[in-house]
Amino acid sequence: MFRDIIEDVRNQFNLHQNKRPVPHITIFGPYDTKQGLEVKQRTQDVLSNYSVVPFTVSGFDSFEDTNVVYADVKPSRELQSLRRELANSLESVIYNQRSWDLRDSYEFHITIATNLGDQTSSVLHYVEAEYDVDMQLYATRFPALDRRRMMWEWDLPRGVELSSQEATSKESWQKTMRELDRRKEGDTGILSRFLSWISAGE
Repeated sequence: MFRDIIEDVRNQFNLHQNKRPVPHITIFGPYDTKQGLEVKQRTQDVLSNYSVVPFTVSGFDSFEDTNVVYADVKPSRELQSLRRELANSLESVIYNQRSWDLRDSYEFHITIATNLGDQTSSVLHYVEAEYDVDMQLYATRFPALDRRRMMWEWDLPRGVELSSQEATSKESWQKTMRELDRRKEGDTGILSRFLSWISAGE
């Protein structure tokens, strides 16, 4: 759904970009490190403590200072706790982290369009008029990225590391969805295939 919204906004407002839209929630980063293996271990240690992480997406808003329009994410206690634990765990082995990763509060969101300039309010009004977004979803995959290149991905419901090839296979997704469904123990919420990104740098 959100990929369709992003493409629609690009077409309506002539926001031609070469990058394929990948709806996601940035959980942490970007940052720099000289201890990549330690970052990976600490990240996976935190993620391994979570299997079912719900969140709600409800409505749209904008960051006027950066000219970004986004779908508003209402985090669960699990998602908030995961982010805080990750930030605390990585603090001593990274540098050049962003200011938002140093705060207890965090504005979870799914970016719809960026670099809008004076079109920000027009894009916001458009998506609010065209789309009624209010849904319960679940975090499932946490890719670790070096810029836009996936280094590895963590399957949250199954608690396993995936290579980039494994992460994009249909069979792998089916296993993730089945395990999430099992762990939810009868929860009738909508299953999510959103990628929650952990951004990493060299």
